[in-house]
Amino acid sequence: MDIKSHIEARIREAGMTKKEFAVRMGAHAGSLNSMLEAPSWPTLERVAKALGCDVPQLFSDSAASVIRCPYQRCLIL
Repeated sequence: MDIKSHIEARIREAGMTKKEFAVRMGAHAGSLNSMLEAPSWPTLERVAKALGCDVPQLFSDSAASVIRCPYQRCLIL
């Protein structure tokens, strides 16, 4: 699973639409997809805050799967 898919799943789990999430995150709904393709650390912090957690918790339920960093230099477990 890639980072964007994982975040989108977390948004659905939170019961929000992507448009609602973009507003909560303080982003334009039209730019959300591109922001989630290869999110920077500040973007991940904004995503986590909008979901009510911190960045490590954002990925904590994915211990069984490996998410590859968009820059292909590291793995997030």
